[in-house]
Amino acid sequence: MDEIPGRLRAAVGDEPAIETVDIGGGDALVVTPEETYLYRSEGLLSDESVAAYPHDVDRLAVESGRRKNAVVLESYEGEREFTVPADVTDVVVAAMLEGVLRTTGVVGPEEAVRAQFRFSDLTLVVADEKLFKHVGPSVWNEDFEMFDYESLTDLNFQEGSVATQVVLEIQGRQHRVKVPNEQAGRVRRAVQSAVFEHHGVSSLGGLREKIAVEEPEPGSEPDEAAPGAVSDPVPETDETDDDSGGVDWSPPADQDVTGPRGRPTDPEADAPSAAAVGDRTAGRATGAGDDEGEDASGADAGAGSGSVESLEARIDDLEAQLKRQNDLLESQGETIEQLVEELRRGR
Repeated sequence: MDEIPGRLRAAVGDEPAIETVDIGGGDALVVTPEETYLYRSEGLLSDESVAAYPHDVDRLAVESGRRKNAVVLESYEGEREFTVPADVTDVVVAAMLEGVLRTTGVVGPEEAVRAQFRFSDLTLVVADEKLFKHVGPSVWNEDFEMFDYESLTDLNFQEGSVATQVVLEIQGRQHRVKVPNEQAGRVRRAVQSAVFEHHGVSSLGGLREKIAVEEPEPGSEPDEAAPGAVSDPVPETDETDDDSGGVDWSPPADQDVTGPRGRPTDPEADAPSAAAVGDRTAGRATGAGDDEGEDASGADAGAGSGSVESLEARIDDLEAQLKRQNDLLESQGETIEQLVEELRRGR
């Protein structure tokens, strides 16, 4: 969007924007740390409006549709939702999740959110000082795990045929997070960058040397968590080393997360084409002209030239009518297209 509409700009005021998203049809969305502002332009079925969605919520979720996805926010006051096109959902949700983390105090005001990853029922957030993990159908709720880099005693990455395990050792206790191999490289780079920068090192070897970690002997069990170790609101149930993805992530079977599916609806597709109308009209006109010509020739053979002139005049008249029909069809098609688009946006 080249310029933010005046009404939306007035609603946002001086709040810093995390993200501004053009959601099509003249509509826009601005995400600030505390609220999401949804602007709807004036249409055939509704007036221009701006709605604000505060980020002080207990749950953030996405309900997927064919072309539109619903973003759901749940708090003690109830549940609210709005729809956005499927192809911009990831951008919108990532910005809103950062806002929720800041508003609820999970991430500090000066702490940067470096990266976010969503894999089926797993959400990972890499921040400057901490790594956050949430498992469940929602993008985020109060049941999450937090791993403080300051309490980290080891970091490792174990590759499998399908999934890679991010192994974080917090004061002697191991925590495993499985991510798909297709995104494992991005996850590894984001986690290592944040951890290395926090500890002032540039490699895993340097990290282990810095925090004085002794490599465990083969077959030894990790020690029990020391006082102050991170709690586990959602217990890890998968203790095997297989590549199924465990409770964190598993390869989706029949799930389309790439964007809209199916053939777009064309409001003009079901309308008769102007060419077809013209062909049928011209056909009837020609037939009528032929009948008139035969009648005229039967009555008076010398009137043939007059019949031709009459037929040419009739054809000119039909062409003018056809042009008017084409203009009318184009105007109706534009109106129908606008109505369909507004209905899709939930107006």
